[in-house]
Amino acid sequence: MANIVTFPSTLRNEADQGMPHIGFSLTGKHKPASTEIDRIHLFIPAGFQVKDGAGYTGIDLGSLTAAKAVKANIDSQKDALAGMTTGDATVMSLKAIEGITGDVGGTTAAAAMEQGVAFNPQTALAFEGVQLREFEFTFKMVPESKEEAEDSRRIENFFRKYLYPEREGLFTLKYPPKFKIQFFIGEEENIHMPMIHDCYLTSVSANLNPEGNSFFIGGQPTAMELSLSFSEAKQLTRKDLYLDSTSGTDPQYDYTRPGSFPTEASAGKSTPAKSTTNSQKGRSEQVKKEQLAKVGRGG
Repeated sequence: MANIVTFPSTLRNEADQGMPHIGFSLTGKHKPASTEIDRIHLFIPAGFQVKDGAGYTGIDLGSLTAAKAVKANIDSQKDALAGMTTGDATVMSLKAIEGITGDVGGTTAAAAMEQGVAFNPQTALAFEGVQLREFEFTFKMVPESKEEAEDSRRIENFFRKYLYPEREGLFTLKYPPKFKIQFFIGEEENIHMPMIHDCYLTSVSANLNPEGNSFFIGGQPTAMELSLSFSEAKQLTRKDLYLDSTSGTDPQYDYTRPGSFPTEASAGKSTPAKSTTNSQKGRSEQVKKEQLAKVGRGG
């Protein structure tokens, strides 16, 4: 039977009734054969942000364009500067002199300024790739009992433990496991929240008793802010995120990514939740109100 830890403890029943929540589990080939916790389920923290980015660099195409024009003239047995304006001929001549003499920004620049012309670099953007996505979560955990305080400590230690690699031999470190992060509504993935691919955990920070120094009998802190940083393990392409679409349809996430949670109660399925019906809307609004009321405890 799967060892599932939820915080707060009431989330298990509320999730079954449709409360949106977030789940974490270990995945990938470096996942240990057995772990203390199989899955962790928490309230979705307020203000979650997802940011996608692409890298571009500027490339000057002017010299290439000019060289092609000169070559085309020569291939056609024309004058090298045929069809060019006086300004084109001037800057071409100056660029040639600059290339021969290595006079960058000196005499040739002064001559171009005197003629009132400048070389057009024809700068264009060249695509370099997409950025690895990073995700930040901060969970405010205010237990109402010593048992919930123990659960919060177990959750913190689980994340902290599996951030670290294992030592394998004298000079080798074994990769830490990846984390699977999924947003749920009930047992199914929430199509209204981002889809995240497998991630490495890059940072864990626990702020104990952030608003006052109080403890349960036994020594457990009465509050903790747990901050987690993740980075997706690979660069993504459009096909990693979205299904092939047809004209007139909305983009749809592809939830068939490998390593999904097993299909079982409270574990979450890899199939997306269906659109909310009218009969469900009232419950959704109530769930939202209940979640906002609990932010001080578990959000």
